[in-house]
Amino acid sequence: MSRWLDRAPEFDVIVFWRLDRFVRRVGDLHRMIEWTVSHGGKGLVSATEPFDLTSSAGQAAATMIATFAQMEAQAAAERVASSRAHLLTSTRWGGSSPPFGYRTYPKDGARYLEVNPQTANIVREAARRVINGEPVNAICRDFEERGLPSPADTYQRNKSGKDFVWYPRTLKGILTSPTLLGWKTRSEDVPGKKYKRRVLVRDRDGCPVRVAEAVLDQDVFDCLQEALARSASPVTRRSTAPRTPLLNVIKCGGCGKNLQLHTSRKRRKDGTYRVTEKIRCLSRVGSPACPGYVFAPTEEIVIPIRHMLVEAVGDVPVTRRVYVRCAGTWDESTHPSPDVDQDHWRFVPLGTTFAERWQDMTVTELGEDLSQAGVTVRCHPPEGGGHALEIPDDFRERLAKSVG
Repeated sequence: MSRWLDRAPEFDVIVFWRLDRFVRRVGDLHRMIEWTVSHGGKGLVSATEPFDLTSSAGQAAATMIATFAQMEAQAAAERVASSRAHLLTSTRWGGSSPPFGYRTYPKDGARYLEVNPQTANIVREAARRVINGEPVNAICRDFEERGLPSPADTYQRNKSGKDFVWYPRTLKGILTSPTLLGWKTRSEDVPGKKYKRRVLVRDRDGCPVRVAEAVLDQDVFDCLQEALARSASPVTRRSTAPRTPLLNVIKCGGCGKNLQLHTSRKRRKDGTYRVTEKIRCLSRVGSPACPGYVFAPTEEIVIPIRHMLVEAVGDVPVTRRVYVRCAGTWDESTHPSPDVDQDHWRFVPLGTTFAERWQDMTVTELGEDLSQAGVTVRCHPPEGGGHALEIPDDFRERLAKSVG
């Protein structure tokens, strides 16, 4: 809805189907009412419920309805959570796709797990080969060549006709799961990470919950984990901040695609490394559609682009967008311009120029400003004409939305 709220001067009333489809919490409803008051007294109207939020009585009725709806939603969530907690510690299967190596079968109106001979043999073969020192990547390639069904094919998710393949990450996830021992597992968030891990489900006494026979013996499973740990390559920590300066702003002058930072490391005879950073196009190397321009990050990208920006718009004042509410009504006979007595956005100067704003900014902050303003730079080498700065006519208005 934010894109519509951004166009507040163009409408007077927000109509929604039902209140529970408009907001989820009572606090959200009050914030929307405050927003309508501060933006020219916009109306909030339900198409199917007998209240109108343009009046105080309607706001009070809506608050009561939203309160009871939130209480019911919380009660339903508690019932669902209680049911899931009970189901989690039972020997029944919850209804999702079974782990690779197992299948489900019906019993007493529920479903339970049992070993799937076909896929279990694939797991046992993979475990044996990993223990003998064979890489997971090589095993996946062999499974592909032999046409063995991948996990996605086994779960019958192939409705689009796409050929699913064996991915090393998927196979490793299967081989490290305690589910292979017949224990029930669940997904758990890893602190500070975006991925999840499988952990054992325990009953009230703290004992693991067994849901099926084991695909692998405990001794084999332990040897498998040791082999996987030995073959694992060290994980390099990646920075969360984008390393490419002015990412999404700098474009290849040849093909128009984004330019990106590439880092190469070359080992010297003394054991140290020489690190080289270059800005390159994302197009495939040697592609006929791109001349393959290469730039030095600071000397050929950041410094000249900063200089071009200051020359082009450095003296332009920075503005901030403010919503202006007008109480009057517009009369075409007396006011030829509808903006005179209508609600509108006003752009207020902040007493600084873009040159002053960008002077102390980091490269990352400058890139965010330029992206918000829609500014791009077509990058060419000097012999190709140099960089071409592309600034939209409304760049001040675009940037004014995010300027504090």
